[in-house]
Amino acid sequence: MRLLKRSPNGDQELVSVDDNNLPPYAILSHTWTDDEEVTYDELMAGTGKRKQGYAKIRFCGERAAQDGLQYFWVDTCCINKSTIQELQTAINSMFRWYQGASKCYVYLSDVQVPAEVINAQDFRITWVEAFRRSRWFTRGWTLQELLAPAHVEFFSKEGKRLGSRISLEQEIHKTTGVPVSALRGQKALSKFSVEERMSWAAKRTTTFVEDKVYCLLGIFDIFLPLIYGEGEAYATDRLRAEIRRRQVGQGTVSQQDLTVSSLLPFPRNESFVGREDQLQSLEQFFLPNTHRRMTLYGLGGCGKSALALEFAYRMLAQGAGRLVFWVAAISRESFELAYRKIGIHLCIPGITDDNADIKGIVNKALSSDSIGQWLMIVDNADDPSVLMSSTAGDPGSVRLLDYLPHSSRGKILFTTRNRKAAADLTQSSVLELKDMSQVEARQLLARQISKDELLSDEESIDKLLELLAYLPLAIVQAAAFINSNDTPVSDYILLFRNTATETELFGEQFEDPSRYQETESTIAKTWHISFEQIRRQDRLAAEYLSFIACIDRINIPQSLLPPAGSRLQQIKAIGTLKGYAFITERQQPLQKVESEKLFDMHRLVHLSSEWWLKGHDEQTARTAEAAARLEELIPYGGHEGKDVWTRYLSHALHVAGPNGILEEMARAPLLDRIGRCQSSLGQYSAAETTYRRVVLLREKSLGKEHDQTLASMSQVASALESQGKYEEAESMDRQTLARRDKVLGVEHPDTLTSMSNLALGKYSEAESMNRQTLARYEKVLGADHPHTLMSIYCLAHLLANQRRTDESVVLYERACTGYSAVLGEDHPTTRACRNHYFEVLMSLK
Repeated sequence: MRLLKRSPNGDQELVSVDDNNLPPYAILSHTWTDDEEVTYDELMAGTGKRKQGYAKIRFCGERAAQDGLQYFWVDTCCINKSTIQELQTAINSMFRWYQGASKCYVYLSDVQVPAEVINAQDFRITWVEAFRRSRWFTRGWTLQELLAPAHVEFFSKEGKRLGSRISLEQEIHKTTGVPVSALRGQKALSKFSVEERMSWAAKRTTTFVEDKVYCLLGIFDIFLPLIYGEGEAYATDRLRAEIRRRQVGQGTVSQQDLTVSSLLPFPRNESFVGREDQLQSLEQFFLPNTHRRMTLYGLGGCGKSALALEFAYRMLAQGAGRLVFWVAAISRESFELAYRKIGIHLCIPGITDDNADIKGIVNKALSSDSIGQWLMIVDNADDPSVLMSSTAGDPGSVRLLDYLPHSSRGKILFTTRNRKAAADLTQSSVLELKDMSQVEARQLLARQISKDELLSDEESIDKLLELLAYLPLAIVQAAAFINSNDTPVSDYILLFRNTATETELFGEQFEDPSRYQETESTIAKTWHISFEQIRRQDRLAAEYLSFIACIDRINIPQSLLPPAGSRLQQIKAIGTLKGYAFITERQQPLQKVESEKLFDMHRLVHLSSEWWLKGHDEQTARTAEAAARLEELIPYGGHEGKDVWTRYLSHALHVAGPNGILEEMARAPLLDRIGRCQSSLGQYSAAETTYRRVVLLREKSLGKEHDQTLASMSQVASALESQGKYEEAESMDRQTLARRDKVLGVEHPDTLTSMSNLALGKYSEAESMNRQTLARYEKVLGADHPHTLMSIYCLAHLLANQRRTDESVVLYERACTGYSAVLGEDHPTTRACRNHYFEVLMSLK
C-alpha cells in the first residue's frame, strides 16, 4: 500500500508501507471529475498541481494534520492504475483499506455552504438539501466508503465540516436506504441478507458496468479476479457463485443451489414437441450414481441439439441440484471458449491467469467430487478430428477428448451427426435419433404455422411432411416460408416439386450418402427455395446471408455485418433471416438487453449457404469481401475497443483458414492483424502460430528477404520471448538480423532495429549488442533521433537491472532530456523514461 506523507512545508511525498504494519492514516472519499484528477504518474512527476483535483489532496493532508495524522491516502494518485496487477490488488483491498483508516473524510464538491456561515453544523438548512442530492450518494464505489471506515466525516466544497455518519444518519438513511443499524455498526454487514445488501447498490452507477459488481466485493467479504469486458451479468454471476460457495463452507446453503442454467446457450424451446421415448431413455441411462457417457446420433437437422437442450432443462427442473454445462465441439476454439466460461462461472482458482491451462484446470475441478452433480452436453461433435486428434504439427499433444472430466457425480452427453464419431466417443452407448413420427411432425408444424386456416388441408400437410422427411429443421424452414408469404401448403408443395435443385448443392458432404441421399436433397430443396425467395424479396438479407456464409457461424456480432441500407432496412433484413430460422439471436441476460446483438447460424444452413455461393460462382469474391470487412474492423493490436474487436477474431480466423478460398496475398495481412490482437490479449502461443503462418505465406509470395517477411519473423520472435522461449526467440532474431544485414546493409535503421531486439533479450551479449546498436544509431540517425534515444533508454534499463546504478543514471538523464526535447514532456514514452529514472534515483537513497 502507498500512503501520502505530509511534510512541514505542506508538500506531499508518496511512500510505500507494509500492509501488515500500517501507521495511523486518514483516507479520502470523493467523486471524480474527468481529466481533473491527479494521477500516480503526475504526482510522481510533480505535474498535477494545476489540476482541480489537487485541491482535494491538499484538503485531505491539511485535515489529517489537524487530526494529528501524518499519513493519508487518496485513490486517484496512490494507485498506479497502469499496472493491471496493482489495480486488481487495490480493488480487492479497497474495503480493507477504508476499514483500517483512522478517519475517512468525505469531500462533497457539489455541496456548498454560504461564506457567512461559520459553523455549518448549526445552520443545516443552508446545505442539507444539496447534501441529500449530492452525486456522492449515486456512485457505486462510495457505498463501501460509507460503510467500511470506523469514523466518517462529511465536508463541503469549502472544507467546512457538515457532520459525521452518526450525526447525519437520518439524512443518509433516507437517501441511501441503508439501515441505521448498518450505519452505526451495531449490526455486522454479514448479518444482512444478500439481497438487501445488493439493493443498497442497485440504483448506483459506475463508469464501467462491471464496477457495479466489483464495488460490492468488500461488503460481501469476497475476493474475485477482475475481468473488465465480461459485462455486469457475468460479473454478478461470479459474485453470487462465490457468495454461495462461501455459504456452503459455512453450512448455510447447499452446494445443490449452484445451478448453472445461465451457461445453457439458448432459452427453452417452447415449440419443442415429441421425443418422449428418447427423453425417457436418456433419463434412465443417466439415473445411476456413477460416471456415464452417451452419444445422441442422427442426421443433421433431425433435432439432436433441440433434444439435448430439452433434456438439460428437464434435469434442472427436477431440482436435483445438477450443474449443467454446454460445450460446443465445433472447433478447438469453441471448445476452449466454453471451458473458459465454465471455469469463470465456477470461480475455479487460476482460471483467469495469463497463459493458464484452462482445459486442464476445468478438467481437474470437474473430475473431483467437490463440485457436485453435473451434466455436460458436448454438442455438434461432428468432426472427429476436433475431439480426437492431436494439435496440428504436434503428435504428442493432448487431445481435447482427454480433457473431458471423469467423475462419479458427472455425466456427459454428446451429439453428433457422424455415426463413426458416435461409436468412437461412447462405443455401444449410442442413441440414434431417427425421423419424427407423423404425429410429432404434425404437432411441430402446427406450432410453427401462424394461421390456423393454413392447416385445414390435412392431405396436403401429410404430403408436405413426407416430402420433408419429417425432419424438424426442414419443417421449421418450410413453415417460415409459408408464414412469410401466406402460402397455402398445397402451393408450397407445387413450388417445391417444380424447383430445379442441383444435386451438387450438397454433394458428398454427408457421412452416409447412400442411405440419406433423398433426405439431403429434400433439405437442399427446402433451403434453395428460401434462398431464392430472400434474394427476390430482401436484397440486404441476401447480402447478409452471403456474408455469413464466409465467416464463422457462431457468435456473429451485428456490427460485423456489412454496413448497407438504412437502419430500418438492416432491422428488416435481420428479421427476414430470423423469420426463416437461418439465424437465431443469442439469449442476452436481462442486465445486458442494451448490448450488441449476437447471432448463430445452424451448421447445415451455413454449409448449404456456402455451397449455394459456390454454385453461383460467388464464393471467392464474397470471401474476399468478408476479409476486407474484417480488416476494416480489426486493429493492429492494442486495448482500445477490445471488448468489441475480440468478437471478430474467430471470424477472421475462419476467413483466413487454410481452405484455399481466400488468396494468399489477402490472407497474410489479415492474419497479421489477428496475431497482433492475440499478442495484446496475452495469447502468445496462439500469436506465435498465427505469425508463423504469416511468415510462410509471405516467404512464398514475396520471398524470404522481403521487408514484410522479415517484419513477420520479428513478430514470431517477440511471441516466443513473451512465452519465455528465449533461445528460440534469439535464433529467430538472428535469422532476421542476418537477412536484413544482407539485404539492407549493416547501418540501415531496420537492421539496427533487429539488433535492438536481440539486445533486449536475455542473452549474454546483451550489453555489447546494445552499445553497438547505439553507436550505429548515433552515426546514421544522429544523437536526438527517437531510435537513438530508445537505444539509450534500453541500455540504461539493462544496466539498472545489473545494479550498475551510476552508469544507468547518466544514460537515463540523457534519455529523459532527449525525449523531453523531441517528444515533449507529456508524451507517454517521456513519462515512462522519467519514472524509471526516478526509481533508480530512489534506490540510491
